[in-house]
Amino acid sequence: MTPAPSASAMPWVVPAADFGQWRDAARRLLQAGVPPAAVVWEDARERQEDLFADTTADAIRLPEPSVAPAPVRIGREDLALLERASRYRSGGGEQNRWALLYRVIWRLHHGERDATHAADSDGRALHQRRHAVKREAHHMHAFLRFYRDATDADTADTRGAQDTPGGEGLHGREDCLGRRDDRDREKDLKVEESQASFIAWFEPAHDVLDLGAEHFADRLGGNAFLIATPRGGVAWDGQRLDYRTPCPAAWATRARAAQAVGADDQHALWRTYFVSTFNPARLNHRVMTQHMPQRFWRHLSEGDLIPALEARARHGGRRLAQEASVGERKGKTLPPARR
Repeated sequence: MTPAPSASAMPWVVPAADFGQWRDAARRLLQAGVPPAAVVWEDARERQEDLFADTTADAIRLPEPSVAPAPVRIGREDLALLERASRYRSGGGEQNRWALLYRVIWRLHHGERDATHAADSDGRALHQRRHAVKREAHHMHAFLRFYRDATDADTADTRGAQDTPGGEGLHGREDCLGRRDDRDREKDLKVEESQASFIAWFEPAHDVLDLGAEHFADRLGGNAFLIATPRGGVAWDGQRLDYRTPCPAAWATRARAAQAVGADDQHALWRTYFVSTFNPARLNHRVMTQHMPQRFWRHLSEGDLIPALEARARHGGRRLAQEASVGERKGKTLPPARR
């Protein structure tokens, strides 16, 4: 048996790449009675982006309980809150997501039922992070743009996970939703992935790729698509979703190339629609950026049009209820409204 470290001992350093891994490690730590102060959590996804990261750290031994372990029972709603909050990527100065979750689950395990309450400091952080994740998922639904694949489907290599640095070590790992990224599926879906009808590049601030993929799979039906992000990718063949972490280099290349070309008729039509419906008289930059953050503009079909439309609105365009170029087109002129 490996006893839990004392207060003066070195803390346990535990890596976790997803909620499933964290949950398994947290259960072992709770059963061994290891307090939050004795655990240092590491985000394994962050470490895998480091070329010189120690790959043996994932095999670290967890403590064993000295007596028969008691079951760890957490309410379904509390567990759902922890899972959603775990998708939040901690920024500079913020507490590590796994450390926060373990402190909360430690408190719940020891009878502090208010640990997940919004009035509690830890509970408030959980609810804020869940809200941020929910908002980011909405952003993905609203601002992801699909393009036609700019590469030749016969020559595009979408097997890329084994050629991606760090990718092989993640094959066969089961994530928190029960999916497996193995080499067999990679072979099975080679043809279907190459024939994706639509392809997109997106840069989410939090781990919402699966939430967005399921949303688009429901709406696109049998139309195959591929979504690439800096950390992961997903391919839909019309029947099942295939997730890859990290994102295969070939997928990222195809998605960026499609976005760079991206001047097909459908996007040209959308740009025309956006200009036609833009109302300079109602321009409110603060409200617009609140609902459509500027970090998404470069991924939007109409993103490069927004600064020019705003500039013209500020320099006399506000007196009109439409973009000036729309008024120059042929058509019927409507008289001013009577007062």
